[in-house]
Amino acid sequence: MSSPKDVLKTYWGYDDFRSNQEAIINRVLKNKDTIALLPTGGGKSLCYQLPALLSEGCTLVISPLISLMQDQVEQMNTKGIKSMMLNNSQAMNIQLDNCLFGNFKLLYCSPEKALSKEFLSRIKKLNIKRIAVDEAHCISDWGNDFRPAFKQINKIRSLLPSLPILAVTATATPKVLEDIIESLQLKQTSLFQDSFARKNIEINTLNTEDKQRTLIKILSKNKHSGIVYCGSRRETEQITKLLQLNRISSAYFHGGRSASERKELLQDWQSEKIKIMVATNAFGMGIDKEEVVTVIHLNLPSSIENFYQEIGRAGRNGMPAKAYLLIQENDKNRIRQQYIGSLPNREFIELCFKNLCNYLNIAYGEGNELTHNISLKDFCKTYSLNSKKTLSTLTYLEQEGIFNLMQYNKKKAVVRFLISQAQTLELLENQTVDSKVIQTIIRTHHFNYDKRFELDIERIIRSSQITFKTLMDTLRKWENDGNLELEFNQTDIQIQWLVPREDQYTLAPLLQRLVHYNKVKKEKIETMINYAFDTERCKHNQILNYFGEKNKEKCGSCNAKECDLK
Repeated sequence: MSSPKDVLKTYWGYDDFRSNQEAIINRVLKNKDTIALLPTGGGKSLCYQLPALLSEGCTLVISPLISLMQDQVEQMNTKGIKSMMLNNSQAMNIQLDNCLFGNFKLLYCSPEKALSKEFLSRIKKLNIKRIAVDEAHCISDWGNDFRPAFKQINKIRSLLPSLPILAVTATATPKVLEDIIESLQLKQTSLFQDSFARKNIEINTLNTEDKQRTLIKILSKNKHSGIVYCGSRRETEQITKLLQLNRISSAYFHGGRSASERKELLQDWQSEKIKIMVATNAFGMGIDKEEVVTVIHLNLPSSIENFYQEIGRAGRNGMPAKAYLLIQENDKNRIRQQYIGSLPNREFIELCFKNLCNYLNIAYGEGNELTHNISLKDFCKTYSLNSKKTLSTLTYLEQEGIFNLMQYNKKKAVVRFLISQAQTLELLENQTVDSKVIQTIIRTHHFNYDKRFELDIERIIRSSQITFKTLMDTLRKWENDGNLELEFNQTDIQIQWLVPREDQYTLAPLLQRLVHYNKVKKEKIETMINYAFDTERCKHNQILNYFGEKNKEKCGSCNAKECDLK
């Protein structure tokens, strides 16, 4: 049997483990309950992926992050480690049959899927030998992203009492750790905890009247990879234009970009073709790039947990790195309006839920297992809803296990030519941009001239080397000239429904928890504000104290007055 180090080298290409990884893996291989509290970049996923490869049977990985699970499944299969994820694209019984007979080493699913009646009824036959609970802080209602379904994972243990559990997280206060142990009913568990200290990261909080000017000043001296976090999609695009005008290699990344665009941007950034990624907080999860030297926040994050995770994407190679939080006095009111002002109340949740069901034509008792793509802008416009409050409400409904919510960008264009093939070819004799676009459509699609067909937008853009705007301008021009019919839709949210619509039964439990949910959110925001504007105390020690790690020694590498760095 291969040793953990041999497997690490063969499949991951590393000679040695990081910090507590080897000790955690050895305990997991002994089938003991374990908690791994490792910081961002600490290699949490390896602690269940590698043991799965060295063990008989399958490891069940329960996670709230759909996109991260998809990425991990793809990565594992690329390495030759058979992995799958339960989703809504196929009947559950078929997927479970595949798992049973397919010799999969890793089975990923959301807590709601793991707690479904069909899954629980078959779990004893699935040859599951271990459970890994990722993002385990979601178990606690004092955690940063509480998911009530996590508190019921112990139902699985009641069916399989001897099944060992590994709980992993990057951000957990002492109270959250207590909740994890209690809720998962961990027995004689061992806690492996790395220090939250990131001594190689210099934290600077800069109070500036002109954030953009300060940003340019910082990045003009920077020749290495970095991330600039912004508060909105629009701001990422504006800041990228500003950086490019100042000859700073950059690009923007947010959920509104297509999957192929995001994949290409990530590759360009990881290969150093792009130096600075300007992004919303959608960027960074699951990304392990060691050479990031600078992380800059132009806006206050919504919690210490988020701030700590995001600055932790710098300096993963152990080399010196810098984090900057740019602040202004009006940021206090801005973050309160952005987050506290958009927190849902009982009336808005009931209204939003009812409108969503009507918008999607979901009748009473229906909806379970269905997937819908919608435009948030169109939904809010239809029912005159505030978009920020609506998104906050949808996020809360997701956390409560009503549905999975994925923000993404999907453009769908369906066309039908109104002229004959001969007339079309005659128009294409002129060598214009329009001709190039239409020729690409004809060359890359099989269709009848009198039938509607959907365009492969990404393929057209790639083949003809044009922008999306040029494609749409051409199609709309041909539509206005009477040459074709065009139907275009753009969706930015995908909802995977997890429960049937039963208004009172569905909403009653989550409405009872709403007061506590809003209280926790408000406290985290106020703590973030206090942290940002406290110029006296060591920035590192404030973070350590927040996570229950007592440290009296000043870091000497932040710009707080007591560290006297500047």
